[in-house]
Amino acid sequence: MSLYTPAPPARPFSDDKPTLLVAWWIAGLCSIVVGLRLAGRYIRVEKLFLEDKIAAIFLIPLFVRTAVLHVVLLYGTNNVLVDGDTALRFSQEEIQRRSIGSGLVLLTRILHPAA
Repeated sequence: MSLYTPAPPARPFSDDKPTLLVAWWIAGLCSIVVGLRLAGRYIRVEKLFLEDKIAAIFLIPLFVRTAVLHVVLLYGTNNVLVDGDTALRFSQEEIQRRSIGSGLVLLTRILHPAA
């Protein structure tokens, strides 16, 4: 068993749409849960506590991470299996997009613990 696995083959964006849909649904459901928490607390005691405000603030990295994930899945990354023929077919624009997507993966990894 090796330490590293081979890179996956390149996939079109249409194959990533279910992943993207689930990511946005989860972000939306999390915001609904936090919103219900805030509304319930405010209705019961007519003020919000520090932990309520912290929960609301942490919706920001959740949505930023989901938006960045959307761009990563749209642009793709450099972590794909390419042979000599496939590498020659990448346009300069696609190479640039994949470079941007690979850089944004680092941002999603930073935002993941915060979300």
